[in-house]
Amino acid sequence: MLDRFPDQPSRRDFLKTGAALTSGLVVAFSLPMGLGKFAWAQDAVTPNKDFTSAALPNAFIKISSDNSIRLIINKLEMGQGVNTSLAQLMAEELECDWQRITCESAPVAPVYNATFMPLQMAGGSSSVSSSWEQLRVAGAMAREMLIAAAAEKWGVPAKEIRAENGAVHHGKKGSLTYGELAEAAAKQKPPAPVKLKDPKHFKVIGQSMKRVDAADKTNGKAIFGLDVKAPDMLYAVIARPPFGGSVQGFDEAAARKVPGMKEIIKLDGNKVAFVGTNTWAAMKGRDAANVKWTLSDDPLLTQSSLQKTFLESLDKPGTLVKTVGNPGNALKKASRTLEATYEFPYLAHACMEPMNCTVAYDGKSAHIWAGHQMPTTDRMVAAKILGLPPESIEVTTTYAGGSFGRRANKDSDFVVEASSLAKQLKKPIKVVWTREDDTRGGYYRPMTMHKITAGLDSKGRMSGWDHRIVGQGVMAGSVFGAQVDKTGIDPTSIEGVENTHYALNDFQLQLQLMKSPVTTLWWRSVGHTHTAYVMETFIDELATAAKKDPLQYRKAMIPKSPRHQAVLDLLAQKSDWGKKMAEGRALGLAVHESFNSVVGHVVEVSVKGTDVKVHKIVSAVHCGTVVNPKGAQAQVESAIVYGLSACLYGELTLDKGQVKQGNFHDYPVLRMPDMPVIEVHFVPSTDTPTGLGEPGLPPLAPAIANAIFKLNGKRVRSQPFSKGLA
Repeated sequence: MLDRFPDQPSRRDFLKTGAALTSGLVVAFSLPMGLGKFAWAQDAVTPNKDFTSAALPNAFIKISSDNSIRLIINKLEMGQGVNTSLAQLMAEELECDWQRITCESAPVAPVYNATFMPLQMAGGSSSVSSSWEQLRVAGAMAREMLIAAAAEKWGVPAKEIRAENGAVHHGKKGSLTYGELAEAAAKQKPPAPVKLKDPKHFKVIGQSMKRVDAADKTNGKAIFGLDVKAPDMLYAVIARPPFGGSVQGFDEAAARKVPGMKEIIKLDGNKVAFVGTNTWAAMKGRDAANVKWTLSDDPLLTQSSLQKTFLESLDKPGTLVKTVGNPGNALKKASRTLEATYEFPYLAHACMEPMNCTVAYDGKSAHIWAGHQMPTTDRMVAAKILGLPPESIEVTTTYAGGSFGRRANKDSDFVVEASSLAKQLKKPIKVVWTREDDTRGGYYRPMTMHKITAGLDSKGRMSGWDHRIVGQGVMAGSVFGAQVDKTGIDPTSIEGVENTHYALNDFQLQLQLMKSPVTTLWWRSVGHTHTAYVMETFIDELATAAKKDPLQYRKAMIPKSPRHQAVLDLLAQKSDWGKKMAEGRALGLAVHESFNSVVGHVVEVSVKGTDVKVHKIVSAVHCGTVVNPKGAQAQVESAIVYGLSACLYGELTLDKGQVKQGNFHDYPVLRMPDMPVIEVHFVPSTDTPTGLGEPGLPPLAPAIANAIFKLNGKRVRSQPFSKGLA
């Protein structure tokens, strides 16, 4: 195996045989597994041989003789604070000293697969919810083994011993630290089952604990993908073609004159890699080469014709997804009919740390460093390229400066490029994407359009709803692609509409999946980014037509969801809904469920021409038990900032396959002066935690749009808002 790079120790030995290879207590645990919402895709995934046996360990804890406690995390820490929340789950039952906990990322191994599918991954706002019982069981198991070791040492019944703050205590025998007991505890038989705490006794869960990564991220010790260094490492930037384009030519002689340039390598897919002794040399070499492209004449790669094709498709029959009642008959009987068409653009992920990957390969083994959201598939792809068995490739998941779905790439594109170069160079190589590379590199939230026709009876009640969606979807090309091809339905295109909680008695939904050379990918909150907007602005429109208060209208249309009712009630209370607003300002409301959480926003907005200013946002959230209140608040705030950037400014446009936007000057993100005041309130609950990384985003844009209508009477049906208000 390759020598490890400095300051990046191996984790592989830790996994081999447990206590025999360590100086302390290692706890592995097994729990029943269920595919949950991914059950429909079960046939599309090749499971591990033990997957169906429901016996895979999912994490490890190590307690060392120096009293340190190490938690191995199988999720990507990309700024969302997951390491801290997961550590809290374990610490609650372990009764340990919080200051003694450190976290590190797991290597790729079946034992670290997600509980809902046979892959190691972080996504779908599932990190805490899927680990809720697992890590608590691990903590409780370790605690009981430590108590058993102390009972044996002292010769007293275990029931006379209590664990607290990293030590065990007995009324007559005194105390022993976990470190003093670690080796003896490792010899104890793991208890089964273990009893978990009643939520009323929680001391760590529900508290805003100090983030476990705060110090290292503050003092610069934290290693992100861009920080990885190795002896004799080379750096590469890549010239990637526009969609449908091919290399016409480039000035190789000029590129080779740049100081520090080493290699120019053509890669599959009409890509040209420029390799240098540092990133700057590689970038300047690419600039000097002045790569020219042959552009595509495909009409689906130029914005005007692309939009025309999508709009025309809205009037054509699609795949029938769902029918309730008789919407056609209901619409014929309606006293009033409303119709609306919505357009949503391609969006880039725009994470603060652009894509990057480092690969070292010596012909016999390899090591990969990156912010991996799906390390299992990343390693499988690298193994195929390098011609190695997967177990010969070590994967180190570094911290990531954001992802929003981009690093969970179904093609592992950033790993493919680095692995291909490493195979040729036989030296450590880091591929770095510039901001422009990242923005124009593909894998976007898909362009999507909706068309709704709905009716109201003479009393303002719903009387028929016909809903059509046209878009690319994101599942094609992924492990779920075969199922999509079979049914013609991409579940990410319809989520939030097909499973709406609104009581639509006469309802029909059709989907038409479009094909385009533009690559698409899940983007923070996936289909909910557009479905929530359509549902919540149109419901608001119906409330106005029925002359009903928007909040009360929603409550009446969601009679069987106490969680939605609780969120709406909390919103009404905290936002002073219905209060008289200052001139030039208005309140807008939206509520939506995604990733099993319900989030509502009330926003205070003003408008000048096409300039929308959001002054204040009051949020109500039902996400079950809140593990870390400040961390949860930050997640909602993050989703709001991300959502504001998208609906106020976000749009990618195409010209013969070339993406026009490139950096933050023409693909802006929210700046500090435009940041609104935000209040986040959580509905008290002892339910199992539900998703939180994404649910704060979907109801934001529709709440703003509903406030805009109150101010100027205009329904904004396209984004960004500057375009919709023009």
